[in-house]
Amino acid sequence: MKIPVSGISALNRSLLQIKGPDATKFLNGLSTSRFLPNIVKKKQHTIDEAENRHAKLSEIININDNWGLMHEDIYDPDNNIFVRRDGLNSMFLSSKGRVVTDCFLYSQPFHNLNGTFEGQISEPTYLIEIDSSFTSQLQMLLKLHKLSAKVSIETIKSMHSYYYYNDTAEFDEYLDFIQQEFFRSRDPVDALNNANSFIKSEVLFNPKLAGNILGFSIDNRIPNFGIKVLMDKEIGDDDNKIPVDDLFSSSFKDNFVVPEILKPESITRRRFMNGLFETQDSPKESSLLPFEMNLDLTNGLSLEKGCYVGQELTIRTYNNGIIRKRIVPIQFFEINDDNLSALDESEYLTLDPNDPVIRELQDLHSSTLSKLEITPLIEKKDSPPPEPEQQSSSPFANSKPVRRRTASSGKLLSIQDNLGFVLANLSDIENVDLYKIELPCLEGGVKHVGIKVFKPEWWPID
Repeated sequence: MKIPVSGISALNRSLLQIKGPDATKFLNGLSTSRFLPNIVKKKQHTIDEAENRHAKLSEIININDNWGLMHEDIYDPDNNIFVRRDGLNSMFLSSKGRVVTDCFLYSQPFHNLNGTFEGQISEPTYLIEIDSSFTSQLQMLLKLHKLSAKVSIETIKSMHSYYYYNDTAEFDEYLDFIQQEFFRSRDPVDALNNANSFIKSEVLFNPKLAGNILGFSIDNRIPNFGIKVLMDKEIGDDDNKIPVDDLFSSSFKDNFVVPEILKPESITRRRFMNGLFETQDSPKESSLLPFEMNLDLTNGLSLEKGCYVGQELTIRTYNNGIIRKRIVPIQFFEINDDNLSALDESEYLTLDPNDPVIRELQDLHSSTLSKLEITPLIEKKDSPPPEPEQQSSSPFANSKPVRRRTASSGKLLSIQDNLGFVLANLSDIENVDLYKIELPCLEGGVKHVGIKVFKPEWWPID
């Protein structure tokens, strides 16, 4: 099955507003992204041009103003930090360094074209966009750490989150142009001017809807993966909604087809096909680390921001340079010669909602997924057989041989049609990409289903 080449869909998201004089410091102490302009160097004995430039951020950014957000990529060889108004990917962690939820963070408002949002730009204001299933959990975390901070925490129900993507080479180039032209500012004044110019230029959106566009982000978790837009009105065909044709500018429609409105499942399927994991994909009781969720590869982590909740384990892991496990996409298959031959030649995940293997998976409860044993499909034949244990002469010894359990090669986290995600040992999948899982059968015994592990092509080359 192929999903449409382009489309737009509403997302099941909640939006929390953090507003007040201490909003910048408050979020800096809780999220994995940098909010404060002071730099805490990883290596105190080195200095370069970029670090000199970053040291001046505290002179440029007044954290008591509505100044925007800092965008950075820890693997950028030029070590750039841009001050921008658009949103970014981030995470909230527990005190033990475990992921509470991933999120998108926005400065509010995104723009102030013609003074449209003049009354809202007087003090630091941010939006946190999360999957709706994590709203209560994140609210508790925020309120727990609020203490005497001068911030208000409010759930915003009047906004709607939309996701647009276009999987053509032309749109990929178009997004490169947009980012180069409007989103490389290094100070708050330029950031706001560029956001205003972006709306006014009609390069993407209809400027007549400027007052309806409350937040904007380019999804660079995977380079140029899509765009996110927060609206104060719903998009659709009903009389009280904004027609999708009206959202986009004339110049955009001259180059690209107006997208069809898709169901959220299409956005989810596209993520699975591209190996992009989100917190809600795994069972609620999952306990994951940010590096396991590939936060460092999806532009959601700052290494020089100083202390924040969960920071100690995260930075120690990075400094050690050893990441043993990561979440990787998988494809399920029925184990037979035809499937093995086809998958042996396949370099990409193939979504098939009609794959017969889905019948074997559909009755699995999410709480049981991580308990399923994952082992190589073909056992290594060159491994020597285990030596028989010496029998004890003690009359109290157990005479039965001990059967040692084979260590599982990973932990199954989620299933979508015939695709899924596994938390895998990287050392295992370097050499083996075909595995099997044991499924319990109602008739008794077990049934095996095959798994092929794929390393996403957007991961950096080792």
